[in-house]
Amino acid sequence: MKRLIITWCVFVLFLVVPIIAVEPSFSQEASDETSEQPYKLEDVVVRGDLSQKNLDASSSEVLTSEEITNRVYDNPVEIIGLVPGVSINQYKQGGTASSLQMRGFTSVSHGSDAAFYIDGIPLNEGDGYADTNIVNPEELERVEVIKGPISPLYGNYASAGVVHFHTKNKVDHQHVKLQYGAYDTYEGNYVGGFTSKDGKTDHVYSFMTYHTDGYQDNSDWDKLNGAARITHHLTDDLNIRLSLRGFNSDWDAPGWLNEEEYEDDPEKSVNDANGGSKDYKSGKIDVDYMLSSDSKLLFQLWSYDQNFVRYYAGRDEGVEVGTNIGNVRDFDRLAYGSNVSYNFLGDLLGRQMSFTAGADYMMEDIDRNRWRLTAGNGREKGEKYIDYHIDFESIGIYTDINYQVIDPLKIIIGGRYDHFTGDLTDHLLDDQESSMDDTDIFSPKGGLLITLLDDRLELFGNYSRGFAMMSGFAEQAQYTQDSWDPQIRTQYEIGMRVRPVDWFNGQLIGFRLDTTDDFIQDPVTSEYENKGETRRDGIELTLDFYAFDFGYLHCDYSYIDATYEDYSSGGVSYDGNDLSGVPTDIVNIEIGYNPVTGFGGRLRYHYQDGGMLDDANTLKGESWDKIDANIFYRFGNDPRYTIALEVLNVFDEKYPACESYWSGSTSYSPGLPLSAYLSFTVDF
Repeated sequence: MKRLIITWCVFVLFLVVPIIAVEPSFSQEASDETSEQPYKLEDVVVRGDLSQKNLDASSSEVLTSEEITNRVYDNPVEIIGLVPGVSINQYKQGGTASSLQMRGFTSVSHGSDAAFYIDGIPLNEGDGYADTNIVNPEELERVEVIKGPISPLYGNYASAGVVHFHTKNKVDHQHVKLQYGAYDTYEGNYVGGFTSKDGKTDHVYSFMTYHTDGYQDNSDWDKLNGAARITHHLTDDLNIRLSLRGFNSDWDAPGWLNEEEYEDDPEKSVNDANGGSKDYKSGKIDVDYMLSSDSKLLFQLWSYDQNFVRYYAGRDEGVEVGTNIGNVRDFDRLAYGSNVSYNFLGDLLGRQMSFTAGADYMMEDIDRNRWRLTAGNGREKGEKYIDYHIDFESIGIYTDINYQVIDPLKIIIGGRYDHFTGDLTDHLLDDQESSMDDTDIFSPKGGLLITLLDDRLELFGNYSRGFAMMSGFAEQAQYTQDSWDPQIRTQYEIGMRVRPVDWFNGQLIGFRLDTTDDFIQDPVTSEYENKGETRRDGIELTLDFYAFDFGYLHCDYSYIDATYEDYSSGGVSYDGNDLSGVPTDIVNIEIGYNPVTGFGGRLRYHYQDGGMLDDANTLKGESWDKIDANIFYRFGNDPRYTIALEVLNVFDEKYPACESYWSGSTSYSPGLPLSAYLSFTVDF
């Protein structure tokens, strides 16, 4: 409680001081950047571009390239940590995807609770795992973060929300960044391109190389990322784009520490056998055609192929040679799909309307293999205990309408229908085949937006329903179990956005997200039953101030109450208990000065409460906070140079980047101590 009171005092202080100190100098230029810009149909090139406009009646966030770049990330999932209400569980296991918490769901990215996309290509695998390491932050134009199942454009995995990475399709300069810092970490990054002399073809290319020795022992990590996007304007109305991407990653990993190791020797590696590799290749063709001045047709065809290998081993100190201590995972995945949508932006009966209708298709071809790892044998494979193949097919149809009923009132109505089918072949059981029952789900969405006081006050509310399939550790049961239904997740959200003066924006959100038919595994039969109910309530407050042309102050606070409503497992009732791993309070404060030329910088403060570690609520995680700092100097015009110093964890606080509880003990991944990184960027 004392820690929370101190945090709130700091929060209030940051709100009051800027108003007193800089009110006379607040500028129109800063507020202009936040005012709404006209939306043009010709800018709609990817599924979701137009429908994002239909999310005005929700708490969705859009992070711009300017907000994303000039920061240091352990991996790209940390970009989402800039969004209010989100907390990162940084596993620190090299190229293994970390997870994040959003809307009270803790298996986002490393599990199946949220959908991830890059330029319309889904990143979630069959069990929901979504690896964001293939994203190069320097090539991003924006990142859309949709909270809850509000968008009808996304179906499977999207119940806690959607994260959609959009890369640049056209550039007017070359961008080169070199970075070196703590733990022999270095990065080289290029994003650039050109437009042909006749103006008909736009080229964008990017390349990134990265290496780190890591803070802990046995934490070397190398990755290469390359991409190309070529857009050809066949006519004034018809464009075609070819996109290619390749990614390679190899790493060692330290494993998970126990409490004693975390306190006394946080740099320790549990087992040097931990590590892995990943190879990823994707291709995509986009065609967009302007049917008229207010309607457009989009078509997308994509495919990707990847191999993922992970060595996951526990301690072998004092363990008899040959004892099982982990496993080797070798997963192959070939996926392909398409999407077609009709987009309208114009007037109907004298009132503005936007409309999207479309369909998407995806086919996944997955091979999963696992072998035992045994003490004393390093990465040598032991007995093979998993070997199965999955064919999984999905079809979705969706629509989304935004209509200005009267001047202050917009109504948003949408819906999505999903159909799933699939088969599993178990090679260890003489190629025994199992098929899931065809599953059909309809998910309605709707919202209202009221705009008052010359657009300075917006009131909104929405209702949406989503679903969750049987995935993660229950992936096989989705095919082999005779009877089950998808979980149903229903969100209610209300909110208010205010801009009483040009130098201030504020937003207050309240939400409730209920899950019914939650999966509970029977400890006797090992089958999953639709018996659980959970509830996640929350409040999100965001305040933004702008000053001195380039100065800003951002503050956000989130409160999350995630509980079991009706949930019993193994004869034990958890009704009324908090869901494990969900922090109750999250605070972010960032103050900065970001001029076009000259000196600038920022300070960012983060605090999060330690959530319950176990379902019985007998163990509570550690609450922690830290401050990161950045200072930079920009000079020149063309070319423009930037020299930046990023200091993470300025006061060298000890904190867990991830803290969890399983098999009767608490496991830790230590956060970085005081660490510094120097970068040099040229734009020409």
